[in-house]
Amino acid sequence: MRGTTGFVRETQTAVGDGVSFLIGLNMNRWLRVGTVWLALAAALLPRLSLRAEDEAVPTDRLLPPDVSVYVSIPDVDELKGRWFKTAFGSLTQDSVFEPFKGEITKALELVSSEIKKELGVSLNDFLEIPSGEFAFAVLTPQGKKPAVAMFLDFGDNKKTVDALMEKAEKALAENAESDDEEIDGTNVTSWKFKEGGPFNQMAYFIKDSMLVVSSDLDTAKGVLSRWDGKHSDTFADNDNYNLILEKCSTDDDNGLFVWYLNPNSLIQAVVTQAAAQNPQAALAMGFLDPLGITALKAIGGSYDMATENFDSITKSLLVIEQPTKGLMNIFQFPAIEQKPPKWVSASTSAWFSLNWDIAGAYTAIESMVDMFQGPGTVAALIDQFAQQEGGPKVHLKKDVIDVVSGRIQVVLEPGKKKDDEPAQDRIVVALGLKDAKKFQATLTKLTKMQGFPGQTREFQGSTIIEFEVPDISGGLEPKTAGLAIGKDQLMFSNDVTAIESMLRGSTDEDALVDSAAYKTIAEHLPAKSSIVSFSRNDSQIETLWEMAKGGQAVLLLPQIDFSKLPEFDSVKKYLTPNGGYSVPDKKGVLFVSFGTKKK
Repeated sequence: MRGTTGFVRETQTAVGDGVSFLIGLNMNRWLRVGTVWLALAAALLPRLSLRAEDEAVPTDRLLPPDVSVYVSIPDVDELKGRWFKTAFGSLTQDSVFEPFKGEITKALELVSSEIKKELGVSLNDFLEIPSGEFAFAVLTPQGKKPAVAMFLDFGDNKKTVDALMEKAEKALAENAESDDEEIDGTNVTSWKFKEGGPFNQMAYFIKDSMLVVSSDLDTAKGVLSRWDGKHSDTFADNDNYNLILEKCSTDDDNGLFVWYLNPNSLIQAVVTQAAAQNPQAALAMGFLDPLGITALKAIGGSYDMATENFDSITKSLLVIEQPTKGLMNIFQFPAIEQKPPKWVSASTSAWFSLNWDIAGAYTAIESMVDMFQGPGTVAALIDQFAQQEGGPKVHLKKDVIDVVSGRIQVVLEPGKKKDDEPAQDRIVVALGLKDAKKFQATLTKLTKMQGFPGQTREFQGSTIIEFEVPDISGGLEPKTAGLAIGKDQLMFSNDVTAIESMLRGSTDEDALVDSAAYKTIAEHLPAKSSIVSFSRNDSQIETLWEMAKGGQAVLLLPQIDFSKLPEFDSVKKYLTPNGGYSVPDKKGVLFVSFGTKKK
């Protein structure tokens, strides 16, 4: 066993590493943030023990089939160990973080004393609890109220769990009455709250090294009846759930974090509960099928990190019944070959491109409106608007919908600082056109309308429309935005100089498509995709980093001196580009986002 001094030193180091990591992570996707936050909590302390693989049945086999929401970290210890192998994990081990770690340690000492006072256990002991699997589920049994269940494998930390449960039971006793029942040698405690409500009961038990807590006694009993993993009726046998696991598998099988959502059963459960108070709420269910919402059968995915090929990777699958109808037809994105055009510079911090079936979306909207308002309603309204006296005489269907291609690109470029003024990023949005001349004629009609706010000027044989917009970076001077047609695209930017670069046909720098950073992403992209994205962690995080270091984070965490953060250049080397794509699948749509490994 380690001595007390050594243990505290290791704990302080791990805590500082974890919090530093959290600060650098704030620009990542919501799923990645949530997953790694759990990893962070688990990684704050050294690993005390590892559970054998066959020691516990996976929680998806302990649950009945009627699960609408499921989230699981199959092995917290594995997630904890893997995190230190990522780029962010390595970054937080750098000696340049030592001064800032001291600040974190001092702040956590204050938090630890409060936790000890409230919970009766130390912060260290509390954060050591997760060991094996951690899972959460929402169940929506037919004809019954929804229930929730939580699973926590605490490994060798039963003493801490017992202390917390004793504290919890004392608090519960003030507002609820308890009852104990022994089932197959396991004591199940249930509490009935004195105040009524839809969730007026709680039940829990400890078996092996697993704590199970549920909002319903029958759910707890159902879990116990499946404890040996041999039950023939479990959530693990759900076809859509298994399809998600198959499509979203990573280099390391199912990933460190998996999740599942059945939107239809969840909506039905909510409506059923509402209908008990207001019967008219049940009428909402009748609109779901005509709108096509019931075609969305499930959503789910996985998250993994430090795999063979990626620093991190997130996969998500939308399981959609084919053929689609209603609202589902609005969001159709056919796969095509996509890559950054030459006018996107190598200094770009983010580039996003999608191919949208706009014509199909228009038809879907027209069909739904006509279904409720009568055939021909939309067409008549559009014709009426196009012929309106004093209007621009623009026909939405013929002059806009039929002319755009559906290719949409967004580019984010870091702004250039002037003296000590904050820099405003340049944002460019480009919409592909089938007939640029026809759309130019439409645009000209709009500019000639009385009160049009923009000014026009000629540049490189094209017409640029300029607007004054406020500087959102905090400067006092307004900025000049621009709009123009060129390269078969309608281009808008908050900085007119970006439009000028596009119309010249090139940038002042090398193109993104030829850069080493983009090529590290491109090697993982499919030949054709519906959506493609590229982003640089360094350029996205740098602004937030400098804001925190400059004192703007003091309002959130006044007890921490963020000026002791290291210079950004010293950590920039750890940050690698991120990429992502979406492709149609026979069963729906697959989304993938990933962080590349440092070579």
